Amino acid sequence: MRSGRAGRVNAVQLTIIVTCILALLLGIEYFVMARSNREQAYRTTRLLADQMENVLRTNEHKEQALVDSLKENYITKAKAVSYIIDHVPGMETDIAEQIRVAKLMDIDEIHLFDETGTIYAGTVPIYYGYSFDSGEQMAYFKPMLENKALSMCQDVTPNTAEAKSMMYAICWNDAGTHMIQVGIEPLRLMEELRANEISEVINSMPAYDGVEMIVADRKSGEILGSTVSRHIGRQLDSLGLRATEQLESTGSATFPAMMEQRPGYCTMLAMEDYLIAVVQDRSTIDQNIPVTLLMVLLYLLLAVGVISFIVRRMTLQILDEQRNANTDSLTGLLNRRAYGNDLTAMAKDPRRAELTYMTLDLNGLKIANDTLGHEAGDELLIHAARFILECFGDYGSIYRTGGDEFVAMLFIDDAQLSRAQEEFALRQETWTRRNGRELSVSCGCVKAKDHPELSLAELAKQADEEMYKAKREYYQARGHDRRR
Repeated sequence: MRSGRAGRVNAVQLTIIVTCILALLLGIEYFVMARSNREQAYRTTRLLADQMENVLRTNEHKEQALVDSLKENYITKAKAVSYIIDHVPGMETDIAEQIRVAKLMDIDEIHLFDETGTIYAGTVPIYYGYSFDSGEQMAYFKPMLENKALSMCQDVTPNTAEAKSMMYAICWNDAGTHMIQVGIEPLRLMEELRANEISEVINSMPAYDGVEMIVADRKSGEILGSTVSRHIGRQLDSLGLRATEQLESTGSATFPAMMEQRPGYCTMLAMEDYLIAVVQDRSTIDQNIPVTLLMVLLYLLLAVGVISFIVRRMTLQILDEQRNANTDSLTGLLNRRAYGNDLTAMAKDPRRAELTYMTLDLNGLKIANDTLGHEAGDELLIHAARFILECFGDYGSIYRTGGDEFVAMLFIDDAQLSRAQEEFALRQETWTRRNGRELSVSCGCVKAKDHPELSLAELAKQADEEMYKAKREYYQARGHDRRR
C-alpha cells in the first residue's frame, strides 16, 4: 500500500516538474519571440522611415537634383524589395507575389540576378537568362560583381531585351547571394517628379498591415501627411508621439510607443523641416506568437511523450535484464549471484544485528531424480521454493544457492518466525498427502542476536551445521545411509 501511494506521489511530483519545465520553456520562447519581433519591427520602421526621408528630400530639390535623389530612392526600393524577398518565404520564385510587391512599391519591374550576373527570376520571365554580358546597357552593372557592398542606378536607357526606355536600380541582398534590380519607366519617373506634396509622398508609400507612416511639421508638430487620413491636421503629441532627447541630439530615435492607447514600436527621424514617424502596432507583429507557442507546446508534449516512452522501455529492459541476471530461472527466486551481492551488502547493513539467517535443503532430490526422473525432481524444487517464498518471503529475501539448497535472510521476530515455520511444515505435509510423494525440507536457523560474537560468514556456517544435523536425522529416520 505504501508503495502504491509513493508511486502516485512520484507521478504527481513528476507531472508538476514536467509542467513547470514546459511553462519555463514556453516563457523563454515567448520572451525570445517577443524580443525578435520587437527588433524586426524597429528594422522595418527604420527602413520605411529612411525611405520616406529619401522621398521627402527628393521633393526639396530641383529637377536634376530630384532625378539624382530618385536614383537613391530607387536603390532604396531595390533594398526594400530585397528585404521583403529575403524575409517572406517563397517570395523569391513567386511571380504573382513579386508583381504585387512591385505595385505596392510603385515600380514596374523586378529582376533577380545570381552571383554571375544572370537573371534567374523576376516579374518578366522573358528576361530570364539575360546577363551583364548580354549587351551594353546591362554591362553597365558589371562593377556589382566586384563589390557586393555596391548599389547602382542607371539613367533612362533602352534596355537590352526590348530596347524599351527604362531606369534600373540594383543592389545585393544582405546575405550576398543574389542581386535585386528594380525598373521604372520614364513616364512614371516624371509622375514622381511632380509629386511634391507631402500627402502624395505618403500615398505613394507601400501600405503594410499595422504600420502607420506620419510626416509632421518639425516646429509646430502639426501632422501634414499620414497613412491614416483622420490624423492629418492633428498634433503629433495628441497621438502619444513626442520628440525625444535622442532624436534632438542624433536626428533619429527608436522607442516603444503608445499611440491612441495601442502599444507599438516607433522609429522617428528629424529633417530640417519635418519629423517622420513610422509606427508598427505590436498586436499585429505579435499575432503569430500564440499559434507558434501552441505549436511549440505540441512539439514539446510530443517530445516528452516519446522520450518518456523510450526511457520507460529502456528502464523496463534494464530492470528485466537485471532481474534475469539475479533470478533463478526454474524457481523464480533470487540466484546465487544475487545472494553474493546481498551478503556483501548485509555485512555493512546497520540492521545486521536483527538478522535471522536460514539455510534450507530439499531432502530426497537425488532419489526423486534417479527413480522418477528430473521432471519430478524439478517439481519438488518448484513447490519447495514456492512454499519457502510464501511463508518467509514477506520478511526478507529468499535465494536458491545450489541444486537443492536455499537461503533466507530475514528480519523477523520470534512469534512471526514460529508461525512461519509451522505454516511451512504444514504446507509440506499437505502437499505430501495430496501427491503421494514426500516433499521435505531440512532447515537450519540462526539469529544474529543470539550470537553477537559471530561474523556473518560464521553465522551462515552455524546455520549450515544445524541444517546438516536436521538432514542427517531425516535420513536416519528413514534408514538411508547418506549425509544429505
